[in-house]
Amino acid sequence: MNGTADDDQVLLSRFARDGDETAFKELVRLHQQPLYQFIWRRIGHEHDALDLCQKVFIQVFTRAQQFRGDASFKTWLYQIAINHCKNHFRARDRQRIDSVAIEDLDLQANEQTMDSIAELEEQNLLHHAVTQLPDKQRTTLELHLYQGHTFVEVANIMDCPVGTAKANYHHAILTLRKKLGDRGNEFI
Repeated sequence: MNGTADDDQVLLSRFARDGDETAFKELVRLHQQPLYQFIWRRIGHEHDALDLCQKVFIQVFTRAQQFRGDASFKTWLYQIAINHCKNHFRARDRQRIDSVAIEDLDLQANEQTMDSIAELEEQNLLHHAVTQLPDKQRTTLELHLYQGHTFVEVANIMDCPVGTAKANYHHAILTLRKKLGDRGNEFI
């Protein structure tokens, strides 16, 4: 199976109805990497993202029989992930992980190192700007831009009209360009 929505429904049905754990393992194989990337972008910490990804799949495992099929499996999966991310932030009281200042690093200053540092600073700048977006804008941006979901899929995942998903994305882009100034057009 190549991971289409119909394939997902068949696999989930085989698991929920027949207890076919091979079907569940295939769902995990198909969705684990993109789901991890989505969660990592929201959380920003590898270990926590792996932990949350596992929790999402545990919830899918334990609640597979409750899936009604009103939306696609992928929509359901990402809704669960978003809820776990929100709970994670609540539990941590929205404390951010401190980062090491670039000035504190003991590096040999060569051209390749300086290019790597510049690229890392740009990535950190963009990541920080994205984390400062309002939650709905950030979620829409991450689902559409980084995960490649259509606006229809984003709307289903976020349980909102398609127009709202498009508006959230548009406002996120405008906010990022404003925060990043002249560099905003390089990133977005």
